[in-house]
Amino acid sequence: MTAWEELVAGAEGGPVSRGSMFGSQGLRTGRKFFAIWWQEQLVLKLPPDRQESLAAAGHAVPFEPMGGRRMNGWVVVDGSVDRPSLVEEARAFVAAQGS
Repeated sequence: MTAWEELVAGAEGGPVSRGSMFGSQGLRTGRKFFAIWWQEQLVLKLPPDRQESLAAAGHAVPFEPMGGRRMNGWVVVDGSVDRPSLVEEARAFVAAQGS
């Protein structure tokens, strides 16, 4: 099982389902995406303060799907973080924003 499949298995169910975003696999709660597996990297939608703390610790960089064009609210996280925990944080953040 790949790293992405493991994350999906742990998160999928209830309001969480798979979908496609930017031609990549993603996870969404309702209709809003909170995680994407993009070019073998985990991309998450997180609150600004969480993005900043991960970036300051060297564990995340802004998501730029098209070179030089940042996607606001999204970061690419490295493999040294607790990915399942961050996926849950992203799900909760997006779910709290409503539809």
